This record gives sequence, C-alpha cells and structure tokens, in this order.
Amino acid sequence: MSLKVGVVIVCAGVGERLGNIDKAVLDLEGVPLFFHSVLIFNKIKSIKQIVLVVNKQHFELAEKMISSTGNATFGKNNKNILLVEGGKKRKISVLNGLESLKKDISHVLIHDGARPLITGEIINRIIDKLKIYSAVICGIKVNDCLKLSGDQSIIKKTLKREKAYLIQTPQAFKKELILAAYDKFFNREVYDDSQLVELMGEKIKIVKGGVTNFKITYPEDIFLAKLILSNRNLKKSC
Repeated sequence: MSLKVGVVIVCAGVGERLGNIDKAVLDLEGVPLFFHSVLIFNKIKSIKQIVLVVNKQHFELAEKMISSTGNATFGKNNKNILLVEGGKKRKISVLNGLESLKKDISHVLIHDGARPLITGEIINRIIDKLKIYSAVICGIKVNDCLKLSGDQSIIKKTLKREKAYLIQTPQAFKKELILAAYDKFFNREVYDDSQLVELMGEKIKIVKGGVTNFKITYPEDIFLAKLILSNRNLKKSC
C-alpha cells in the first residue's frame, strides 16, 4: 500500500510547569526545542511534508534555523517545511496544521514539539502499521503499580497494569479520518488526538514507543534531555 505521509509538529504551547516558559524557543544543546523534531522527521524518506506550528512571533527564528542549516543538514531529503501559526489551545494549533497539509497527503503524523528525543525507529514503526490500520499511536507499557485515587488522594483501588500504556506522540491517522474526527468532536474535551478517533468508533493500533520519548514538562526534564542528547552525540562521534 502506497502512503503519502505528512507530519504536523505542534510547538505553540507555553510550559506552565516550566514557569510559563515558551517551550518552542527553549534552548536545548544550542538548538531551539522545536527544531530537534524537525531534524529527525526530515530524515524519514516516507515523510513528504513537514508542517511546523509555532506562535507567529517565532516565525523569524524558525526561518532562520531552517535557512542556517541549509543543505549541510537537510541535503537531498530536504522537505518543503511549511510554517503555520498556532492557536491559544493545542487543538486549534493541530487543526491549523492539518488543514495546511497538501491535498495529496493521505496520512498524517501529529507530534508534540516538546518531545525532542523522538527516534526514526519509532516513526518508521508507526508508518509501517499505517499500511494496515487507519490510526496508529505509540506508547510504553506501565511497569509500576497502578492505583486510582478518590478525594483527598485516598486510594480507591488498585488497577491491573498488564494492558495499561503511557501514550506518547507521534500519533498517526488517515488524514480524512482525523479531519472528520476534529470536525465532529472539536468541542469535546479530550486528552489526546487519538481519543477523538476513539469517539468515531475506529480501531487504534498501539506500537512500542520509547522511554526517552518523554515530553519536556518539568525543569528536571531539560536536564535529563541534555544528558541523553549528549550521550547520543558522543556515540555518533565514536
């Protein structure tokens, strides 16, 4: 099955738990947070378009990063990176990105730019399953004991963890399906994009994500991300 895949990278949020820092321009090893994902997705041959959703005031920085790396970074794989303005809420930013995709894009991956440690292995694993399923997400199984609390953080019961997952991004969908889901359930409060597809009654396949594919949420996450990137760069140089 031939797929024409695009990706929407969402980087328009403000990190309240990071002290209201604009995550998009957070410096991570000398590179803005959002650009780490751009570099990884650009290496994936089956990705035909990258839509980068950022706040309008960061367009100049994004354009500078793209032009400054030039052919030395992107080479022959250079995608037509489209900059799109984000909204006040994540769902507005995602929809802006989805509606900006080229008409011939058949499937789309939606990724949080605040997950800079995404790998090509995870992306290719998802795309491979898109040949069979209309919706594919990644996650890692819960290893710790899982409990449900009630009022005042009092434990109500212990949950079975065998079939529980911590869900990550990218999440991938047939473009027509996710657009229809956004159109029908846009006003519903959901936890992620895949929940909209759940409401459509569609099957969603889970594939293995990665422990290091975490979202930058707290100050200590920045420290950990720097350590992992430093280790990856060290391995490349050896």
